[in-house]
Amino acid sequence: MKSRLTIAFLSCLLGPPAMAEISVPEGCTAIATVHKNSCAVSTILTCDNTFLILGYTSDRPEVAHTYDRNWTLTGFLYQANSETRFDVDSSRGQGMTLQDLLADGQDTESRTILFSTRVVKNREFVMDGQYQMTDQEVELGGDTYRIGKFQRTLQREGIASSRLDFEFDFYVSEAENIFIEGAFTRSAEDRQPERVDQTPRDIRFEGDPGFLATSSDFGCVN
Repeated sequence: MKSRLTIAFLSCLLGPPAMAEISVPEGCTAIATVHKNSCAVSTILTCDNTFLILGYTSDRPEVAHTYDRNWTLTGFLYQANSETRFDVDSSRGQGMTLQDLLADGQDTESRTILFSTRVVKNREFVMDGQYQMTDQEVELGGDTYRIGKFQRTLQREGIASSRLDFEFDFYVSEAENIFIEGAFTRSAEDRQPERVDQTPRDIRFEGDPGFLATSSDFGCVN
């Protein structure tokens, strides 16, 4: 059974493509907005049994990620083009869980993920990942976050040219049950790796300036 963030649900969340503040839909609760370098922000919401992370850069919608309540990835969708999405097939493989990661200091994922566009439906990719905690910590919003790193590969089975590689920093608060992706490097066949500095700089909660913002207080170009 596949976990799917539907186009209809996403359109309900996003509204106009360039808002100064995210509109939280009925049935969802916004937990926090993370302000990052490069004018990037991500707002964490809970919707039923799902964590939904809406990413924006300079007021432009980017990627929406969905996780279950264990912080296991269930899919992601390019917000600027809601026809392009990846849905994890939850009937196959095993994903990372935050509980295991914190208990053991490491965890893995091995999943089948289904790629769909307007013309392509449920094209299978293999997704493999390795997560590793480090000894580093940082304070965000008055709480201590542990820092880790993960590597993820997406590839169509038997097609080497389809391979995509990602390396991410991530930040975890056990007390707040929050998982945040940070700076990352992405690379593909015959392309130079690209480093994107989306290091978290602060986290804002309800009532704080910048809560639900669609651009960051850090790294924006006027």
